[in-house]
Amino acid sequence: MRYVLFLLFFFLISQVHSQESPEMKVYVKNNNMKKGYRILKTKFSDSLIFKKNFKDSDYTLDFVLRHFYATAIDLGCDKNELISMNDKVFKLKSETVENIIDEVISLIGNMYYGRKEDENFNKMFKIN
Repeated sequence: MRYVLFLLFFFLISQVHSQESPEMKVYVKNNNMKKGYRILKTKFSDSLIFKKNFKDSDYTLDFVLRHFYATAIDLGCDKNELISMNDKVFKLKSETVENIIDEVISLIGNMYYGRKEDENFNKMFKIN
């Protein structure tokens, strides 16, 4: 009986933990903040929608956010919103994936730590 309860407890804990962490994790973190990354919560449930190329680059939409902008992507949420490194929530107005990415990049570019990330990305994007 204890064994069954232990398994049930372990299963419930793993389910709660998996629901709290985004499906598409960040590639880089900002060590200046405790959390070190942002989270894009999106209504889209299929990760493949983020595999389109970002504008005229060789980078996919998810790679741009996850690598250059320290942003994880949480799929299948109730609404589209960006949660900053200090947990401030920004409601997103855009509905298409490309417009959401543009809106998120714009928001991040106006943040304290995001400004440097945006400058670095724009320098690299113009080179490629």
